[in-house]
Amino acid sequence: MAGFFRIWIFTVPLLGLIAPSQASLRPRMSFSQGSSERLLGIYNSSTVKNTSTLLLSTDADTLFVGAQDALLSLDVSQPDSITLKDKLEWAASPQNMRTCTVASRTDCGNFISILQFFNSTHLYACGTNAYKPQALIIPASSLSASRDTKDAKNCCPSSSTQRNTATIVDEELYTATKVGYFGEKVISRCHSSGTHNNLELQNVPKLLQEPEFISSTHVASEGKILLFFTEIGDLTGDLFLNSPFIVSRVAQVCTDDNGGSLTLQKRWTSFAKSQLVCQQGDELQFNKLQDIVKLSPTDEESPDNTLFYGVFTTQWTASSGPSAVCAFSLTDIKAAFSGDYKTFDLNRNHWTRQPNVDGKLGKCGLFNDNDRMLDIVKKSFLTEKAVRPVGKKLIFSSTEERYSRLAVQRTQAANGHSYTVLYLLTESGFLHKVVLLAKGPHIIEEIQIFKQPQTVKNILLSTSKGVLFIGSSEGVFRVPVTNCSAYPNCAECVLARDPFCGWDSETRACATVSRMGSNLRQDVEGGNANEQCTEFKNTAATVTRIAQLNEIVVLPCQSRSRLAEVTWRFSNNSIVPQSPYMQRANGSLVFTATPETVSTYRCVSEELGFKQTITAFAITLPVIPRSFSPPSHQQPDITLEPDEGIPDYYTTLEIDESEPTKGEKTDAFMTPDRTSEKKARTNHQSTINMNTAGKDTVCIAQKSYYNEMVAFCLLFVICIFVFIAFVVLWRSSMKCNKTSPQKQPKDTESDHVWQTELEEQKS
Repeated sequence: MAGFFRIWIFTVPLLGLIAPSQASLRPRMSFSQGSSERLLGIYNSSTVKNTSTLLLSTDADTLFVGAQDALLSLDVSQPDSITLKDKLEWAASPQNMRTCTVASRTDCGNFISILQFFNSTHLYACGTNAYKPQALIIPASSLSASRDTKDAKNCCPSSSTQRNTATIVDEELYTATKVGYFGEKVISRCHSSGTHNNLELQNVPKLLQEPEFISSTHVASEGKILLFFTEIGDLTGDLFLNSPFIVSRVAQVCTDDNGGSLTLQKRWTSFAKSQLVCQQGDELQFNKLQDIVKLSPTDEESPDNTLFYGVFTTQWTASSGPSAVCAFSLTDIKAAFSGDYKTFDLNRNHWTRQPNVDGKLGKCGLFNDNDRMLDIVKKSFLTEKAVRPVGKKLIFSSTEERYSRLAVQRTQAANGHSYTVLYLLTESGFLHKVVLLAKGPHIIEEIQIFKQPQTVKNILLSTSKGVLFIGSSEGVFRVPVTNCSAYPNCAECVLARDPFCGWDSETRACATVSRMGSNLRQDVEGGNANEQCTEFKNTAATVTRIAQLNEIVVLPCQSRSRLAEVTWRFSNNSIVPQSPYMQRANGSLVFTATPETVSTYRCVSEELGFKQTITAFAITLPVIPRSFSPPSHQQPDITLEPDEGIPDYYTTLEIDESEPTKGEKTDAFMTPDRTSEKKARTNHQSTINMNTAGKDTVCIAQKSYYNEMVAFCLLFVICIFVFIAFVVLWRSSMKCNKTSPQKQPKDTESDHVWQTELEEQKS
């Protein structure tokens, strides 16, 4: 165990060095769930749960769905709706439910885990049936019609939580799963017909070690069933660093196998397994297979050109990232199974090399061979040579996302060139659409499928409909593989580098290539919009915005592409400096409105050498009337040139030139009126001689406002002084009233004498 941790310490840092050119890959566009630009179809029902097993009819108009306690058929012929056609209620028996509950199992319902075409007219469905698997064969046209019940012991999984795989060939079921309460591993052939025997895997050490079955497929050209799974590896038998560890496998069984006559009776004589290595050079392996799909060659190509695309993770990190995609060729798989093998020596607990001298090991038809040969086959089931990826490198890798499921297809671009497109589903609920280019992978877009992360058990691609079906606990989702309408102009359409989309110059729309033909403008490899969109005007209308002084201004700029570099520029195309400006991560520009920052700003995005203006703003401050005094509170000197007219921002008076008046002064409180009528505060009108008032009229108009303000201020000050004087006098009078008049008679007598003398003088 100490050695394991030493290995872990040195290998984990290597993960950051894997495919550095791909580590920074991110989707060009991102669509959240419910986005109007990326509408998804969905079927869900409150009575239907765990819609995880999917099967599409040959005409792609009907989707069969295996759920919990039910089997559904959905009409998917219309692009904008998913409707229920038929439903089969299929619950576990009460007795099985009681037994399952007593065994303390949490998945005691009837979960339909296998759903295949039994033949051209009937379906084969297998349910867990509360750990008592049961199978049905029913007509595909009507789920409510009569059905044939089959015993599914050792054929179908007992638990809904463990992965399994199944393939039906000539009405015979080839399955790899775990059965029973204890999860016994089986690789079997059930419902054999004619002279064929039902077969199971032999029980020998090292044959299978805690396997998790992923996928299986029929290779008709080889007469074989290929099975993909993971298991606990062996230090001496596999190419890895330390034990315990997980390895990924590809195994084979032959469809003509019928078991030996004495040795390996009713047991596989054609079973062999090889290691799948998803690795680039000497870098750390992505050792845990998550999903794998087959991409068949064209009719003109050899079947040996069949490719298998698998998504891998590593057991050495936490739940988030990294992930990788590797492609394996059928030619390399065949070479591994036809080469030398390893034999496990039980006594010495050691693997020894077993040369494939006569080339029989790995071949079909060994069940007819002698017991000596079958005894070698019984012990020699691991190939000496591992299966390495095409080109000895990774197709795609990510340090940020952990992918769980994938689908793959090949499509032709407008120029006829063929491209491979991957659809990768993340554990966080996003679907990534990836095109494999000569320079490397390009993530065209990501689409949020689920709001809450969850384990998805099935993803199904219909190339004829151009639709992905995803089964989950939330329901069945339908995702169109093309999204050309989301690109509003030629530049966006070309920069997307989507082989499905091209710009149609006639309709001025981004259209699907398969519908329009090869006349569309497109550059999947380079995305050269400068060359493809010569008539496109990469400008934007300028929006005027009035900001208050010292206001914090935020100018938004949302680039549609996450790969574009966004910069802010002035009207002269110079780049906006970092100070006093700040550009946020979302592209918006933030600054304080001052006379120095009043300007025109353009948000420019650059992607693959193409520049376009996303938005433009003209920032201005509120207009300050020239009649307002400057901060120094001094009247500005207004001078006009002889040829210069009166500025528009001054208020002018209407002049009556018919009878010029002389010697009359204009009232300082005269207020100009836009109806050309003057009303003086002294309630009389006066006219001004235009000949004598030419320049003075402008001054009067300019200073009238200030005269009003000065008069108002003076009046206010006088009122204050009057009020103060009144208060002082009032307080003085109050003091006088409180004083007693002691010399009042003397004063009265004096006044009388003074008045008498005055009267005598007058006489």
